[in-house]
Amino acid sequence: MNQSERTIYEALGSRWAHVPVLALDETDSTNTRLKTWAREGRITAPYLLTADSQTAGRGRLGRRFVSPPGTGLYMSLLVQPPQGADAGRITILAAVAVCKAIHERTGLQPKIKWVNDLFLHGKKVCGILAEGVQQGVVVGIGVNLKTPPGGFPPEAAIAGALDAETDRFALAGTIARHFLDGMEKLDTSEAIDYYRAHMPLIDRDIHYTENGHEKNARVTGVADDGGLMIEDEEGPHILRTGEVSLGSQGFEGLL
Repeated sequence: MNQSERTIYEALGSRWAHVPVLALDETDSTNTRLKTWAREGRITAPYLLTADSQTAGRGRLGRRFVSPPGTGLYMSLLVQPPQGADAGRITILAAVAVCKAIHERTGLQPKIKWVNDLFLHGKKVCGILAEGVQQGVVVGIGVNLKTPPGGFPPEAAIAGALDAETDRFALAGTIARHFLDGMEKLDTSEAIDYYRAHMPLIDRDIHYTENGHEKNARVTGVADDGGLMIEDEEGPHILRTGEVSLGSQGFEGLL
């Protein structure tokens, strides 16, 4: 066990000391690596993998997730949710765990942009990607800790960073602790209540894209499974997939 892994275990706490942890310098994608190992039967849930950089980091909808060395935390957790657990609640739980951990470690309070991005001062500081495998669910989390030298590339213009003093491995362990604690309360309202309180799109007018069509709507709430409750020209309904924006005003000052 190296010092990085020791730091993760210290933050995980004795309750989760049985969780296998591996800290790598570099990998293609922490999600891809865990999915492959799970399919090959090399690991079982729970399992935590972190990397200092990713050569093929991925976000939602197949987008590239910029993962340079020395500037971010890139981690994935393989977990086995309870039978019948809703996938939306897993994503909600991950967003809540990262919010709590960042606040605990830095004092900063990110906001959640539906579905699962975390913003600070109008910039995206964290992305989350949950992917199902036969052996469970792999939850990938990427947190921008520092602004890279020269800034973020043009294709990541919306990206920002915490730019706060924190140990990446202590943060990884803290995120995992909050997530695993939350898994035991998955059927309660605790996570969704926190999610609603830190997702300030409620009562806001938005643009949303669903199945390639862009529409305007008013956000009225968040459903228990994480769906976005909206009202548009078709009446009230729940948006379960898609992209949302605030138009020209952007998220500055709101997220």
